[in-house]
Amino acid sequence: MNNTNFLLLVSRKFSGEASDKELQELDLLLAANPDFFKQYKLLSQYWEQHENPNQVFVEDSLQKALYRLNLPVNNIYEEPVPTIRKGRFFSFTAIAAAASVAIIITVTVFFKQSSKQNEVAAPVAGLEKKQNSKGTKSTIQLADGSKVWLNADSKIQYPTAFEGNTREVYLNGEAFFEVAKNPKKPFIIHLANGTVKVLGTSFNIRAYDNEKTVETSVATGKVAFIPKYKNDNKKQDTVFLTPNNKVSYTFIAEKITIAPTLATDDNAWKEGKMIFKARSLQDIAIELERNFGKKVVFEDDAAKEYILTGSFQNNTLEEVMYYLSKTKGFYYKITNNELLIAAEANDL
Repeated sequence: MNNTNFLLLVSRKFSGEASDKELQELDLLLAANPDFFKQYKLLSQYWEQHENPNQVFVEDSLQKALYRLNLPVNNIYEEPVPTIRKGRFFSFTAIAAAASVAIIITVTVFFKQSSKQNEVAAPVAGLEKKQNSKGTKSTIQLADGSKVWLNADSKIQYPTAFEGNTREVYLNGEAFFEVAKNPKKPFIIHLANGTVKVLGTSFNIRAYDNEKTVETSVATGKVAFIPKYKNDNKKQDTVFLTPNNKVSYTFIAEKITIAPTLATDDNAWKEGKMIFKARSLQDIAIELERNFGKKVVFEDDAAKEYILTGSFQNNTLEEVMYYLSKTKGFYYKITNNELLIAAEANDL
């Protein structure tokens, strides 16, 4: 067996998708081949680690790992990402901040799946459909026991019963999933610009068709995200995530970034919370429009760029706007159908 097939077996074991036969095959390979065993231990170490070690140590260890595996390093993301841990701010590169998954992300060239696995099919006829309007959230219990929290202005399609070897649903918008474990039936969420694949875990997906970025963050378990590229000939990557890590895929630029996150913040919306951390008022307005169902109109461009931070739970639109406006001195007016925002009072 060649190295690529060996690493494919390893990736399937890490993601929880390996069959009993594949696990036995991998055990035999590890027992018979010392080089495979060394590579397996190395990959296991990075897969299982969840804490962020010292940046210099991480980068040095990863360089050694890549050298031993004869892998290129040009897929490492160099941009610093912030993370809050124990009351302090760390500015690590994405690889240092997400050490537990960096080695797996880097070696995705080996985590190849068949074109059939990566293919995002169009929704088939006969599926149940749940669609939330703006200002509405809902909870859905699927046939396998999985639970879905569907956010406002979102749509999900799913079968009344899961048949065959997979459990597949189709999402447009934002949802939080608690997937019932079933090692024999992977759970697959089809998005317009990617696919999320799991066995049993909880995670948040944000994939609105009118936004430029798809985001997936993990609360528990492990998740595989497969981006959809416009160029069919481009190699499909598989990004594996562990808890409190987030993948963001900007599909116009076809760029993937990985960063640590607080999963509780990402899925706080299902508890009626809205958390804004250094967000522009224009971005916040999108959330307000979805949550309260009123069209947001900016009377001037200046107010759009105001950067605001705030946390709200089960507040009215009037309450949210009152406290936000006190932090940045903008003006607003709420009518029956619209929320008007302006930098100057005389513009309203």
